[in-house]
Amino acid sequence: MPRLRFSDDARHDLKDINRYIAQDKPVAARKWVEKIKEKCCLLASHPELGEFRKDFGQDVRCTFVGRYVIYFRRKGPYLEISRVIPGDRDIQSL
Repeated sequence: MPRLRFSDDARHDLKDINRYIAQDKPVAARKWVEKIKEKCCLLASHPELGEFRKDFGQDVRCTFVGRYVIYFRRKGPYLEISRVIPGDRDIQSL
């Protein structure tokens, strides 16, 4: 089983998600970030989940948690979470 690793961008994305939701609902913000992290742990156990997104790079996959899209890939002994962004955001511009 690969070890889970978050890229710097993904860590920043999670902080942004928390800040955005916490403006109105601080408790919900923590719960959403925890829900996303739980899905990331599941991905480390089952790295074949999600759909391939070759348009974003070799071996990149994605899956959803609510309106958020988790982009990830296997990198050696790690499963790297590359980005976590709202589904309506234009990832090509990132």
